[in-house]
Amino acid sequence: MRQHWINIGLRALFPVAFVCLAAGCRRAPAPGAAEPDVPHVEHFDHDGIRLELTFDPPRVDLRRDMRLTLEITGPSEIDVEIPVLDDRLGGFLLNGQYDDEPVQREGRTRVCRHYRLTPMISEEYRLAPLAIRYTDRSRSPAVRGWFPTRPVVLQTRPLLQDDAGEDVQVDLSPVRVYPAPETLALYSLLAILGLGTIVLAVLLLRRIHRTAKQRRLSARERALKELAVLIAKDLIGQDRTKDFYVELTMIVRRYVERAHAVRAPEQTTEEFLLAVSDDPRFSAEVVRRLRAFLEAADLVKFAAHRPDRPAVDGSIRTAREYIETDSEEEMEED
Repeated sequence: MRQHWINIGLRALFPVAFVCLAAGCRRAPAPGAAEPDVPHVEHFDHDGIRLELTFDPPRVDLRRDMRLTLEITGPSEIDVEIPVLDDRLGGFLLNGQYDDEPVQREGRTRVCRHYRLTPMISEEYRLAPLAIRYTDRSRSPAVRGWFPTRPVVLQTRPLLQDDAGEDVQVDLSPVRVYPAPETLALYSLLAILGLGTIVLAVLLLRRIHRTAKQRRLSARERALKELAVLIAKDLIGQDRTKDFYVELTMIVRRYVERAHAVRAPEQTTEEFLLAVSDDPRFSAEVVRRLRAFLEAADLVKFAAHRPDRPAVDGSIRTAREYIETDSEEEMEED
């Protein structure tokens, strides 16, 4: 009999135990389960006007946009201006907005505006204080006023929700990133072009300096310097007798052009001798010496004549003596 009543009591307690166990399972969240995100709401009240800001989700998540709802409720005889958020946001980019239709109920008007905010990488995410302006039409004349809101600073949600364990390691040491082969080739080409530009600039500056230095010399000094450079080349020793005589006669012709303004380099030998013969600055003896010098050079340049060494030395001596003597006479005349 006792066992019978025990069995009846156990059967009566079993449904109660089952209900308690089920209720306990609903209340206790599973370990590691994320709590549901409840939108964060801020309230502001002033003379019957209520401003409500709703942030959804309540914490900033860089992987998704945030929805901000601005709701203003007040007496129907009070017109409230919805503030502008362009310069009030910190850490967010305003990415769109839209308004709900105004709702009037029991002498109160509700206006609502929704914003889409895109979070950017920032140290702080906040909404600066807003100036809420309103006009009370119940008074005569109408009264305008405003009231400020408090700043709202939002928390951020970590990118990693769970413990990363030992698989994720943080190394703050600098990492050397080597440039790609194409970048190295481009840098090398730029370096070569830069070096070539520097070399060309140096050569150009040297040439300009040399030209300026030569222009400061007198006609006599320049001709004697050119003659010394020609002799140092040793064209005769290189079996380049024709080239030697071409340059030797050009030295004399350029000197005549610089010293006496006679365009000797562009004239033939006969044209040149005819021009100096009619010029009183050239004596008959000078014309005779120039004729002998130029005609001997023409034999080498145009008739394949090969003079011996004494003849070459004589041509050099004639050119030098003419330049030196003519210069002395010109200096005496000046």
